[in-house]
Amino acid sequence: MCVDKALDELGSFTDLVTESESIEKNWQIVLVACLSGKNGILPTSDEATKPLEMMVQTVEKGGNLSNFLAFDKNGDPIQFGN
Repeated sequence: MCVDKALDELGSFTDLVTESESIEKNWQIVLVACLSGKNGILPTSDEATKPLEMMVQTVEKGGNLSNFLAFDKNGDPIQFGN
């Protein structure tokens, strides 16, 4: 599962977990990445698509996850070893 959220759409971590459960996907780890936008304007969903696809490809190929924040379902941070 992969979603993009603008700052005004992002509530609490609990809200994110609840939303994911409504989709009925069981997950153990969430990866988080941020896009800065340009000139104070948030990126659009279209602009977020390619970076999200690249993140999914990184996971699928077993690539380096150090560019992402990772949390378990309780919201506790996870650090990946080398």
